[in-house]
This record gives sequence, C-alpha cells and structure tokens, in this order.
Amino acid sequence: MFRRLTQALRGLTRRIPGAGTQEATPRGGEVAPGESPDRPRRASAARRASRRDAPATRYFDLHDDFRLPARRELSDPTSVDGRKMDSVWLFTSGAPVRHRGRLKLTTEPPGPPLDFSLAGAGLTPVVSAPVASVFRELAPDDVQLLPVEVEGERERYFIVVATRLVRCIDERACDEVSHYTREDAPPERVGHYRTVRGLRIDPAKTEGARVLRTWGWPVSLIVSESIKDALEHAGIRGARFTEVTQPPPAPRRRKSRRKPRRG
Repeated sequence: MFRRLTQALRGLTRRIPGAGTQEATPRGGEVAPGESPDRPRRASAARRASRRDAPATRYFDLHDDFRLPARRELSDPTSVDGRKMDSVWLFTSGAPVRHRGRLKLTTEPPGPPLDFSLAGAGLTPVVSAPVASVFRELAPDDVQLLPVEVEGERERYFIVVATRLVRCIDERACDEVSHYTREDAPPERVGHYRTVRGLRIDPAKTEGARVLRTWGWPVSLIVSESIKDALEHAGIRGARFTEVTQPPPAPRRRKSRRKPRRG
C-alpha cells in the first residue's frame, strides 16, 4: 500500500505544477508535513504557455462505495469522553475547524477496515493514514487533517476537513436544481440549494482548488482528477468517484485533402 502510494505521489508531483513545493500552514489539530519545501523553480516560457493552453481540470464527487460486502458504519465524531459536537456538520461546512482535543468514532456493525468512509449523519470523511498523506501532499492549502481514534483499530485515522467553500455549481448543466426561498427557509439559507440532482460544477470557477465543498450544497466532497488518480493508484478501499464536470469533447479528426490528379 505504502509503496504504491509513494509511486503515485512521485508521478503526480512531476505532472502537477507546484505540487510538493509548498508547505501547509498547520490549522487547529492539523498534522503538518515534517520536511521543509524546496525553493520553487521559475517555470520556463514554454511550460508557462502549456499551462495556459492546458484543458480544464476534471473534478469528481468522492463518496462511499456501498458495493463492498459487510461494510461497517462509523458514528459521528465525539470527544473521547463521549461528548457530542455542537453540530454534526462541524467538519463538512467547508471551513477550518478550531476544535482542540482528541476525537473518536464508534463502529456498528464491526467490519474490515477501509481507507475511506463517510461517518455518521454529518457524512464526515474519515481516511486511513496513507490516504491522508495523499491529501497532505497534493492539497495542503485545501484541507485540514484531524487525528481521530476508530473503535477497535490500532491504525491511525484522520478526519478530512475541506476548508474551501466555492460558488461553482453549474446550474444549467445539472439535471435539476431548486433553491430555498424566504417563504420556506431562515434568512441565512435563502438562495442555498434545496435539491441538486446530477451535480455539475464549472471548473473555471473552482479557483484552482484540488479539494472543495460547493457553496449552497456542501454535502458533496469534490476532488480534482490529480487526487483521484493518486488515490486509485494507491489502491484505496471504500471510495467511489463520480465525475461532476462535463467530459471534454473528443478531438475531431481532420480529413486529409487529396490533391487532384493531373490529366
């Protein structure tokens, strides 16, 4: 698992501009990288041009894979003494968390450990240590990683908090959307989404984030194609990916023009 993860990160670091060259600023409870970043090199003019001409980034909704047999369910996070959080959405609102203290999760029913799970009613993302290192390496400015104890497990696990809430839903491309209004919602919810079906986002509005939550509909955890590729290469268990960007159009083949034969 760790060997595949290392290979994936090395390959993606070469492909992604700036990956691995910046150190995350530790937030409350975040596990920061232990090594100092190297000084970034100035990109050549050709490389800068290739970045401008590169196609739009693809994004994916990261969620549970319920096809796995005997999948265990995790509870909402609590403190180690059993005290509940102020809200089940504390870790999924798209903002940094200032919680300090140890956290724990219970499991029901018992089952084999997974690398990715959405825990409890708040759908809190919980990942294994190898998966956490992917997020730490490729999206240090977009996530906060909080250590959490999982009942019956000796391995280390982390809660992934996406700290960027971006207004990027492409309403025209979605299958269906509806909004809360003044007649049916409190003032702070007016304009937010009541329903989103067939979620699609506009990659041009993601502000370059590799991990994000969508404004008005933060229930979805969105990751870029680079992170999806790294997780799949590492053999992540328990996760599924659904694309939320329109696939790029297939390139058109140019028909060769034949010169007329001379009589």
